[in-house]
Amino acid sequence: MTQSQQDLDAFRETAQKWLAENFPSSLEGQASVVLRAESVDRSNPDLDLWIDRLGEKGWGTPTWPAEYGGGGLSQLEAQVLDQEMEAVGAFNPLTITAGMGITMVGPTILEYGTDEQKKRHIPKICLGRTFWSLGYSEPNAGSDLASLQCRAEDMGDHWRLNGQKTWTSGADVSQWCGVLVRTEFKGPKRDGISFIMIDMNQSEIETRPIRLIAGAS
Repeated sequence: MTQSQQDLDAFRETAQKWLAENFPSSLEGQASVVLRAESVDRSNPDLDLWIDRLGEKGWGTPTWPAEYGGGGLSQLEAQVLDQEMEAVGAFNPLTITAGMGITMVGPTILEYGTDEQKKRHIPKICLGRTFWSLGYSEPNAGSDLASLQCRAEDMGDHWRLNGQKTWTSGADVSQWCGVLVRTEFKGPKRDGISFIMIDMNQSEIETRPIRLIAGAS
């Protein structure tokens, strides 16, 4: 559906008004406070306030369906919103504080997930309240993911995973992790790979951060 310039101008006014009322001036031009997910600078309490306001409005995920907590905006409206945020020095912290939730996992769930999965996970991603990591690489499988050895067996009412992942950015601070695992063990090695969502709050899961020279992991 095409949108008239009049409609876009009206939305621009709406965005300007909302930003004027909701974006904390103390954060103007301060996008660097969310430069890295593992080291978000929360010394300014206005950051959490801004995350909450943006998430509740749905504008942290502007084009995602409103029924799951997104903004429900068109691509053109999202571009207008970006322009108006830039004009006042605002930024979208949810693209960092949700980890891979917004950039990778959320779009995958929206495209391929069940309605139950969408209702369970998407609203929390939209609010920036769930941090996601991605478990792809392994000690002996990096660029060639077909060589992965981490396996998952169907136990009827749950899947049992066994294996290791490495270079999983943010794994030590994430609540959920999207993991590529082998669920079929016959045939070509590029077949039988599945994407499984794991609740990281389980005693059986061990995370060991790899400390970099700068102190981050």
